[in-house]
This record gives sequence, C-alpha cells and structure tokens, in this order.
Amino acid sequence: KDLAASAEAAVVRQDPDVLDTWFSSALWPFSTLGWPNETPDLEKFYPTTMMETGHDILFFWVARMMMMGCYLTGRPPFKTIYLHGLVRDEKGRKMSKSLGNVTDPIDTIEEFGADALRYTLDTIE
Repeated sequence: KDLAASAEAAVVRQDPDVLDTWFSSALWPFSTLGWPNETPDLEKFYPTTMMETGHDILFFWVARMMMMGCYLTGRPPFKTIYLHGLVRDEKGRKMSKSLGNVTDPIDTIEEFGADALRYTLDTIE
C-alpha cells in the first residue's frame, strides 16, 4: 500500500528531446531524407523498393514504418519486405551481443572455411 501511494505521489516527466524507439523507427524511412520538407533526397529515394529484416521485428518496426509512411506521406515506404533467417544458438535463442551468445565469424572461417559459413548462412530459415 505504501508503494502504491508513493507511485501516485511521484512526478514523472518525459524528456521533451527524446523520441520513443519504436516511434522514431517508424519515421526513419522518410525523416532521414529531409521530411517534412520536399527535398531532392526524399523525391529520389522515397519510397524504396525493398526492406530486408528478420521476422522478429516485423510488427515492432516494419508495420510501424508502413503505417506511418502511408499516413504521413501518403505512400508506403517500400514495395517488398524480404524476411531473412535468424542465426540462433544451441538453445534456439537469437544470437545477441547482450546475451553473450555470439560467435565470431572469423573464428568460424578459420575452423570451417568461408564457403562453409556462406553456405550455412544462405540456407538458414
């Protein structure tokens, strides 16, 4: 009960100079090209042809990019979404520096060769 009272009494303010990660990623396809101004870069590079990404962020980033692009510019940011496979560890977890379960590709190449690494990455689902 004391914790709830403390939380209700707390004054919380969002820094006005910080965009939420998911929100700012939705703006990336066109804001990096000068939007909302009609710049030569925006005219030349927006929309683009393809977005390549892993399926794990399809909803978090790609859907938001699509919705915000259509809403704010009147055009989708890309025509095709190409989903590539994810490299996973022996427990099925996505490889991540923060988890510490990454493999140095140079070590893999030294042990198995570059062709083996290329072939493996090319066939991952």
